[in-house]
Amino acid sequence: MLVTIKDIARIAGVSHMTVSRALNGNNAVTDETRDKVLKIARELNYRPNLQARSLVMNRKYSIGIVFSTLLSATAPSFMQACLNGVYQTLAKDYNLIVKDLESGLEHFNFSRVDGVIFVSQQESDDSFIDFALSQGANLVVINRQVERESLINVTADEVAGAASAVKFLIERNCQRIALINGPAKIQSSIDRRQGYQQALLDKNIAIVSDLIKDGKFSIQGGYDAMKVILQESKDRQIPDAVFCSNDEMAFGAFKAINEAGLNIPNEIAVVGFNDSDICQFTTPALSTVKKPIEEMARLGAEALFALINQEAIANPLQQLGTELVIRASVR
Repeated sequence: MLVTIKDIARIAGVSHMTVSRALNGNNAVTDETRDKVLKIARELNYRPNLQARSLVMNRKYSIGIVFSTLLSATAPSFMQACLNGVYQTLAKDYNLIVKDLESGLEHFNFSRVDGVIFVSQQESDDSFIDFALSQGANLVVINRQVERESLINVTADEVAGAASAVKFLIERNCQRIALINGPAKIQSSIDRRQGYQQALLDKNIAIVSDLIKDGKFSIQGGYDAMKVILQESKDRQIPDAVFCSNDEMAFGAFKAINEAGLNIPNEIAVVGFNDSDICQFTTPALSTVKKPIEEMARLGAEALFALINQEAIANPLQQLGTELVIRASVR
């Protein structure tokens, strides 16, 4: 049998409005009454009617998380880490709606949610951001730096992360370092390539365009790109290291290197990016750059709920650092 606010009110000997205020933490109710109402609600296993509550509170009790793309340039581990970070913060009475712009979501219906976390991945996303702001939506953008007045933005320093990985390889006497990168228009690809090039130039090492391939941020793409690099290097010196712009591409590169009869790390060192859970279970274990994806999403969700609740936000612009995680795939 469904327990209602009126049932609690009858047992507590108060009005149903008093019960509603007590359940919603309204300060107009005394501590004694609130404790009494909450105790009865627990004993009756009361569950709020979210539809009725949303009408009273002018809340939808749903938030959206929107990606640029879920198919062509989003690794499953990246998506999962984003969702994990949001779920760590998601209030228990809230629903999470997952969408992406690639499926044709030109004009998101903001009236159906209390706010949106937008996982931005490329410059073309700006039209969605501008539309959301024009609608007065509660919006937080994560993953890509976006210059907009009063926009809450949480990112990671991917240029520095990529540079640290390549500098580490150079310090291990690697000179001919390949890059397997993601799609050219994706901001992470742009930033990680910049860090790769910056590290080489800082050490006066020439950038060889033949050693830079697109791996499409996928395992298959990493495998295909590594095979091409090795094939093209047959008549020249093979690379002594490869920096992959995400872990999935590094896993694919592992397979291509092993099939070529080459040893990791003695003949070719491999470094990935993101530090997905599987990195420590590959053979050899994959060295990688840890991008704090879950923390980035968690901070974005916390900021969004602060917006929804009209609370002050201490740091509207945050850039998180990365960490180089050394494992056995580098000597």
